Amino acid sequence: MDINAVILIVEAHAEKIAERYVERLRKEAGMEAYALKSDREIKDHVRRAYEEIGTCLDDPGHPVLQDHFRETGRRRRKEGVPLVQLVRAVQIARIVLWQYVLEQGVFDCTANLYQGLNLYRQVVNFFDRAVLYAIEGYQE
Repeated sequence: MDINAVILIVEAHAEKIAERYVERLRKEAGMEAYALKSDREIKDHVRRAYEEIGTCLDDPGHPVLQDHFRETGRRRRKEGVPLVQLVRAVQIARIVLWQYVLEQGVFDCTANLYQGLNLYRQVVNFFDRAVLYAIEGYQE
């Protein structure tokens, strides 16, 4: 399966992946500041990131990625969310996304596995940049 097809799956299922994210976040120890937020607020926020992932995977400096996560960092700081919880929330977003992609069974042969590894590298880079932008926004 082509990487673009996987991206389309993620973007088309962003709502479902965001729901899984909320479930995982609620189970995560040490995320007390996020416990104060509504499920809807958290889900809407992460869904927007999932919907835009295809736009930003090839360009880690893309303004959509920068703007979204810098604003997230600024907002979380104003809300009193500890930086460690903000970073962990972004990590959870990556984990949930990749688990969902793997569940789709799209990497079922050697060629697809190679494409999957390439996509995983891009996803990790995306979320690494997201963490950096969120921290920058947090520190502004």
